[in-house]
Amino acid sequence: MKEFIEKLRKLAENLSSVGKARAAALAFALLLPIGAHAQTVTQQPQFVAPNAVLDLGPGPMELRAVSGNGQLFTGLGTGVGSTSGSSTTLTLTGTPAIPPRVGAVIQGTGIVAGTTVAAFNGTTTITLSAAMTVPASTALTWGAACASMPTTVGKAEIQTAVGGDLPLFTLANVCLSATNSPGLQFLQFALGAH
Repeated sequence: MKEFIEKLRKLAENLSSVGKARAAALAFALLLPIGAHAQTVTQQPQFVAPNAVLDLGPGPMELRAVSGNGQLFTGLGTGVGSTSGSSTTLTLTGTPAIPPRVGAVIQGTGIVAGTTVAAFNGTTTITLSAAMTVPASTALTWGAACASMPTTVGKAEIQTAVGGDLPLFTLANVCLSATNSPGLQFLQFALGAH
């Protein structure tokens, strides 16, 4: 910094008297601290195309419609099963009508909150994300992939005219579709994040 100031001083000495004043003003301006510039993080909207279904993963979350309209539904499956002692292998009593989604939350007696489905063999075996002791004949619920949900499932219409945020207090998979509509542009946030 001292070298820079010395060079500016020498440059100012070589200029005319008017040039010296300008050089001094320039030197002074260069020494002023540069203010910080705040950055605003903006989230880019997502889009559900017409006649498409988008799997947003497990809740909870908040959605805000930006333009268009679409339908909102959750993907949730059920079954009955147990583990043999403390194990990650959960055996179902039958093949579920709506299979679990890998990565989705699974719930039932003996299953710690936040446990997820690590794998599903397509019939009666679910691998849990951690070892649990699940008693015999335990009723289970899990997040299901949106594509596996029957078309008869109830869907809530969401439109930009409604405005505001739509909080979803669910651990089920959240699904958006744009059946019979021009599509939906929306923002997705963590619950209470904005």
